[in-house]
Amino acid sequence: MGMSRKWWVILLACGLGKATAQPIAMSPDSLVDLDQRLGQFLGASGDFDYNANTLSNAFPLAIRNGGFIDRETRQRALDQLSGNRNAAGYVLQAQLQWVGPRCTSALKGWRPLVQLAYHELGGLQFTRDQFAITFFGNASYEGKKAILSPSAFTQIRYQTLGAGLQHARSKSFFRVDLVRGQSYSEVDIRNASLFTGEDGRVLRTAILGDYFASDTAGSGLDRTNGLGMAVSGRWNTELVIGPKQIAVGVWLDDLGVVAWNDNSVSIQKDTLFNYTGWQADNLFALDDVLIGEEQILDTFGLRYRKGPLTRVLPFRAGIEASMAVGRAWHLGLALDHRVLPGYIPQLTAQASRRFGRSTQLGGTVSYGGFGALRVGLAVKQRIGKQVLFTLSTPQVPAFVTDEARGLGLAFGVTVGF
Repeated sequence: MGMSRKWWVILLACGLGKATAQPIAMSPDSLVDLDQRLGQFLGASGDFDYNANTLSNAFPLAIRNGGFIDRETRQRALDQLSGNRNAAGYVLQAQLQWVGPRCTSALKGWRPLVQLAYHELGGLQFTRDQFAITFFGNASYEGKKAILSPSAFTQIRYQTLGAGLQHARSKSFFRVDLVRGQSYSEVDIRNASLFTGEDGRVLRTAILGDYFASDTAGSGLDRTNGLGMAVSGRWNTELVIGPKQIAVGVWLDDLGVVAWNDNSVSIQKDTLFNYTGWQADNLFALDDVLIGEEQILDTFGLRYRKGPLTRVLPFRAGIEASMAVGRAWHLGLALDHRVLPGYIPQLTAQASRRFGRSTQLGGTVSYGGFGALRVGLAVKQRIGKQVLFTLSTPQVPAFVTDEARGLGLAFGVTVGF
């Protein structure tokens, strides 16, 4: 059973240009960053990233543009793939956050915080044979078996509204979120193959896998298809090693669950299907066999089961360290992981330099996540004493060639008052 073109369109076409920012784009700088003595802070940010470990951007761009995709483009994409470890994914996020004045009672030294956020994430792992059958058909597999596993796909959309506390000095924080589930889809194929007979009359497929989805009646912003809770937090500290102070941070984003409503659907299959054609005594007997929807659903065992569904959010965890080098330079290293198909631990190294008292420029090199090696840039600019802008991309080559893998952009603005 190959991955349908629908999933490719969702992930590669809609996902292009969506993702998460690097774990660290630039280290904190006491001169460039806003003065923490300000009473309150209001910030808005957005980040997007698409990434893949084998496919260049040319192929998802062709899907996004729509219309017919010529054979040369499809063949070039197929030639880029490895046997069974191909991955692609995206994350789209937008946040609005308020950090209040310092508490003066029992929580002295802490600030209240409130955050409203939108999240959309998708991850895909697939085999080379799966791609070939999806975009070329199974004619070239006559007399051969196509390996379609392991493969998996997850896509989720949800919004969060949370409140918590942030330490005024270290900026460590803890937040509890109410989660509003908008839509969820999950495909997990642990074992699957397709054999095509040489004369084309025999098809044998074995499949062991699951499919889960939220209410299929609709998934617009006006619909609430699930509710849940999540926690996020970060702990910052400093280590002193000889003459150097190293800032260390450990973080956890969106660890929680969503209970999807009673109209959620699921299919769990462990079966072997053998097709050798149909035999009919007369022409009229073919009517229901060929076009009857109920008969097709029964034959392939594709009837949904409806009922409530509880799933863990695709949370992210990581650790990072940074230190000052000289009076203007900072160096940092981070490792993060996100629970999505195709995602592997991502390592990011960064270096940044302050120019004057209000500008900071930096660069990143990362490996892992949904893709391979990426090179990024970042800028931080303070305007006056109360406004701070940030802008970064994890993959600079994507802006000059579609042969690069991955594309992303992150921005933010914070106002202190």
